[in-house]
Amino acid sequence: MPVVRELVRAPAKVNLCLRVRGSRSDGYHLIDSLVVPIGLCDDLRIAVKPLPGLGVRPVITIRSGSAELPQDSSNLAYRAADAFMIAANQRIAVDIEIQKRIPIGSGLGGGSSDAAAVLLALNRTLGQPLREGQLAELGATIGADIPFFIYGRPARIGGVGEQVAPITLGATLNLVVCSDGFALSTGLVYAHVRVAATSLTSDAPVSNIADFVEGRRPFTELLVNDLEAAAAEIHPEVLSLKARVMAEGAQAALMTGSGSAVFGLCADPESAVNAATRLRGQGLWAEAVRTLELSPALGN
Repeated sequence: MPVVRELVRAPAKVNLCLRVRGSRSDGYHLIDSLVVPIGLCDDLRIAVKPLPGLGVRPVITIRSGSAELPQDSSNLAYRAADAFMIAANQRIAVDIEIQKRIPIGSGLGGGSSDAAAVLLALNRTLGQPLREGQLAELGATIGADIPFFIYGRPARIGGVGEQVAPITLGATLNLVVCSDGFALSTGLVYAHVRVAATSLTSDAPVSNIADFVEGRRPFTELLVNDLEAAAAEIHPEVLSLKARVMAEGAQAALMTGSGSAVFGLCADPESAVNAATRLRGQGLWAEAVRTLELSPALGN
């Protein structure tokens, strides 16, 4: 096998709606969420090389210019490559260079998207030994958001993240995404969730997603995140960040995932760009993005 090199774009995601439905006996929380990929991407350069002999152990190398990104076996991209080689019975050397653009610990899914991009790229390179569903199942053993990124489309997510039902969003949304750089631990946020709270038991609005994707209700009415209050107990600035996004012209704002990033729905691309520019002027990280119907990680 010759050396195969591939450049893959791994998109971030936002949770337009996230409800907590309860918890399992093992402590993991059950969710019901509408998740959408967005046009903010990490770039991964992946090289797959043959090993020089039968006795040589598989090698995985992670490289990045980001000092915050782990470059050892704790990296989700590393774990994805390792799990793929075991599941597909492949003995190869994999070199992964990650150019980070998605903030770490922001709730935008960067690490999970990187891992899914590695699984998809290795599967393509090695002749599709695993089906899409098998890749999603494999990804679920590594991280809860990875199955979503395997399918790479807007989707309603259930269970602990392993239940993925792709949908057509029916609209391209203009967003401004903003972060103050604080990295929130997903586990710590979930530990602060009060599952019995009344706000966690209502079906609306996620159960009526068709009303939004078919244009009967505006997406501004969809935005709710049951993790937001828990995240604000740890990092109160989440709420002030929402207010700052709204002050710059967003029609509605919400924390995404387990935080700490916030996104705002904007009327048009120009409004999103202007809001991002003004937020960066306040010393924040901010980007104007649009929602995607198909992840760039699915293609070459």
